[in-house]
Amino acid sequence: MDPLLLVAQLVLLALGANAVAVSRPELFQGHLVRAGIALLATLLASRISLPWLVRQARGLYLLGLLLLAVTLFAGVEINHARRWLSLGGFLLQSSEIVKLLLVFYLARFFAVHGPDYPVFGPVSAIAFAVALVALEPDFAGAVFLLLLALFILLAIGVPMRRLLAIGVATVLMATALQGLYLGRFRHVLARFNAYLEGGELTYQIERARRAILEGGLLGQGPGAPMPHVPYAYNDMSFATVAFALGLVGVVILFLAYTVVFIRGMQIAAHLEGALSVAAIGLTGMIGLEAVLHIGVVLGLLPATGLPLPLVSYGGSAMLTTGVAFGLLHGAARRAFKEAGGESGEAA
Repeated sequence: MDPLLLVAQLVLLALGANAVAVSRPELFQGHLVRAGIALLATLLASRISLPWLVRQARGLYLLGLLLLAVTLFAGVEINHARRWLSLGGFLLQSSEIVKLLLVFYLARFFAVHGPDYPVFGPVSAIAFAVALVALEPDFAGAVFLLLLALFILLAIGVPMRRLLAIGVATVLMATALQGLYLGRFRHVLARFNAYLEGGELTYQIERARRAILEGGLLGQGPGAPMPHVPYAYNDMSFATVAFALGLVGVVILFLAYTVVFIRGMQIAAHLEGALSVAAIGLTGMIGLEAVLHIGVVLGLLPATGLPLPLVSYGGSAMLTTGVAFGLLHGAARRAFKEAGGESGEAA
């Protein structure tokens, strides 16, 4: 296991346990169980052969798309959204699995063809996944898949002319379908209107800001009564950390994610081909989700419902992030072994 990644991961899990204990004490024990499962998933995933995953990426991605389709028709419906499959009492959010599979699908494609290659195939595959997730409906999840793919394309150096072509095609398609989509899922339009107008639906953000301000420098501590913040244990976890641990806790949180991002990109730099792209994608998956979550809580972005990786209460998201860390641990072991055992070599 890579020491730097492991320390950052444990710090984030500790912050998450604190946040759940403050916001929803009755969920604390369940959260600890899920955190333990995530750590076990990290350990198991760190032993998976990354070259094997790359070789199987196309087939696994097709299975992921099938899983999304099955979820639309046979998934569990909660709050008018059909995003989960029931697996013996555990609710699996299929879009979380597709995030990981998307990373390895793109890694395989660009390892075979290189960055300056017509990308109609992967763009179509990404668009299909985005459409299925959007229809659940999970607009935030769909946008996240698009942003994750864009991050990977930018990081590996896909020429700007191809990125512009993808952007134009995406805008045209979105413009053509927006009326149909927003007419069916009016809550998506309501969220954007609330964000732009600062109307009544921004209550959640206002309460989150109040909790952050009350946290002050050192926080109110785990036992302090927290102001009511809707979904403080998952969608607003950043506000809960700020309330309980104050500015000090926020700095620790930022440092942990910064360590993950820098170490992940360092690992990618010591690898080649598909494995390097995969490390970039896994790092971007964790970092991008953290940035979007914090942006929403601070009111810089419309409400999305994206969790704070390893901090927010959740099942599928916690498990998927644990697997992503495990794959990064495996990539680190391979990267520094091939580099001849540099300082900071993974154990």
